[in-house]
Amino acid sequence: MSGTTHTKFPASTLERSDAELIRDCRDGSQSAWDELVVRYQRLIYAIPRRAGLTDEQSADVFQEVFLTLFEKIDEIEQPEKIRSWIVTTAKFKTWATVRGSKGLYSPETDEEMEREMAKLKDAAPLADEMLIELEQQHLIRTALKLLEERCQKIISMLYLRASAASYSEVAAEVGVGETSISPLRSRCLKKLEKLLAK
Repeated sequence: MSGTTHTKFPASTLERSDAELIRDCRDGSQSAWDELVVRYQRLIYAIPRRAGLTDEQSADVFQEVFLTLFEKIDEIEQPEKIRSWIVTTAKFKTWATVRGSKGLYSPETDEEMEREMAKLKDAAPLADEMLIELEQQHLIRTALKLLEERCQKIISMLYLRASAASYSEVAAEVGVGETSISPLRSRCLKKLEKLLAK
């Protein structure tokens, strides 16, 4: 399992809900596990990095989260809430590392985990607002993959880069005139909005 894995899936696969992925993982589907990793790797890595852990420590947290999920996959009572479970587990593993623990302890219940997490003092706590933003980014990027390639490029270049590309740069990339970018951008955003509203 690698944090740098970038796997492309057909649109039909991308439409699987979290609950469907967990069901398929329980049935032994490797593709479901692969997709689950791709879906949540950005969110998981952001938690230890925000807490100031190194790349190596963050990779360890990532591995431990999925190892715990693999071990407890049949015990997940609400598969549709796996995102919250993953975030909680990643925060616990991160804070266990911050306090100097090996992070091997695995609480048996959500209540037990919350009690343990409350004892941990993180010098750089992860803001809930950041988690919400990261989850929104995940939803946007997932929906974006369902759009045609031109819309993917336009939205990515204008909104999902550290510094937004100019209209001329986008036009050159997608092979249209610069004056066409604004109406194309509007149409692509409307398509994306419809996908996110589903």
